[in-house]
Amino acid sequence: MTDESGPGPRRLAIGYVPGVQPDKWLTRWRERHPDVPIAARRMGDPRSALAEAAGDDGVDVIFLREPDDAPRAAPPGLLRVPLYTETMAVLAGKDHELVAFETLAVADLAGERWLDPVDAIAASPDEVSAAVDLVAAGAGLLVLPLPYARSLSRRDVVVRALEGVPATRMGVAWSPRREGDELIDEFVGIVRGRTAATTRGGAEPAREKLNARQKTAAKAARARERGTASGGRGSRRR
Repeated sequence: MTDESGPGPRRLAIGYVPGVQPDKWLTRWRERHPDVPIAARRMGDPRSALAEAAGDDGVDVIFLREPDDAPRAAPPGLLRVPLYTETMAVLAGKDHELVAFETLAVADLAGERWLDPVDAIAASPDEVSAAVDLVAAGAGLLVLPLPYARSLSRRDVVVRALEGVPATRMGVAWSPRREGDELIDEFVGIVRGRTAATTRGGAEPAREKLNARQKTAAKAARARERGTASGGRGSRRR
């Protein structure tokens, strides 16, 4: 986690649940802040990891999964920014006929045998892996978030996008004790797409200047239109 015990260099520890690929954000961080080390590790229980964030093995920021219809307010005990809705997927044994399709709807799978649902939000990676073992053995179909399913990378299981089932959403969260932490704010900004040119302090003035130019251009365009319209009416009168 971030070292706040003295004047030495700070660092950032990132946790993530299965199905998240944080490499692009880590790369951007290293490009912009080469003097602040950053590391990431996969977590099995994100909320427990955040609760232990004060320990040496804790994390500063974590990517977590939640229901897509979860309230926009952060879960209790967390500060959280929702990021994106995940596509869902159906998993089947490699010889299943759904291999012929790219995307399926629930109605396409009527009459199929399904395994008991696995909660991809709360289940441990071992529990999910055990369920996928049953899929590979032909015991039934299973629904998981598509990024999670792809991260398992098994040749004996077919994964296809599935429509018509409740989706999951990815978010990034951190402890409220770290509210206002500049390093966390900067990392969350990178995840949300903030570029090096649009820092927290510089983004608003840039937008104001752009709006001013747009307003000037719009006024000039309206003036030209009025002149054109006036000339047109004079020609018709003649």
